[in-house]
Amino acid sequence: MAQDGTYEREALVLDPAPVETERLRLRPFEEGDAHAFWLMLSNPNVMRFIPRPTGTDEAEEKQAYLKGLREGRFKFFYAVNWKTLEDSEDDTALGWVLMRPTPDGRFVEVGYWFREEYWGKGLATEAGKAAIEAARKTMKFPNEDLFAYVLRGNDASRNVLKKLGLEHRQDAVIDGDEVWELYGPDAEIYEETVRFIHKQPS
Repeated sequence: MAQDGTYEREALVLDPAPVETERLRLRPFEEGDAHAFWLMLSNPNVMRFIPRPTGTDEAEEKQAYLKGLREGRFKFFYAVNWKTLEDSEDDTALGWVLMRPTPDGRFVEVGYWFREEYWGKGLATEAGKAAIEAARKTMKFPNEDLFAYVLRGNDASRNVLKKLGLEHRQDAVIDGDEVWELYGPDAEIYEETVRFIHKQPS
């Protein structure tokens, strides 16, 4: 396990070059992704296991996205599109993958979020594997410093993490009675890391 501050958010970035897989293209966020952001944020099924309220005001949420984009809040995210337009009706992002240092700098967190109509197609696994390898080029992390956490009951996300090579290490009650499952390949994952994350701005 890395020491505190090993992966400093201010000092690290993702390579902006697009990453392609068999079916997908991963790229940095753009202003045009505001609509895809809203499609996910406003869907109660997508938001079921996300620790924030479902969006209800489209204009407000899109403005918040654009503000966050300008402020660099999404510099550790990859937007995910089909590799070729023939595979979809439009070029709206299907979802995105997160590869972000935790606030304490001890781990690199992997996460993913996809529109409901693209669930069950293996896209999160395919994009996640590509994002991990692409992010490794600039962050230089070993597998044992990868980290993820999901709410108990999120079976689909749990299955993706296993396919990405992360193992369930322990459970933690973080907010009230919500139980989070903590994942990492070869290192003990400590509850204080997640508690620290929850105290920080996203």
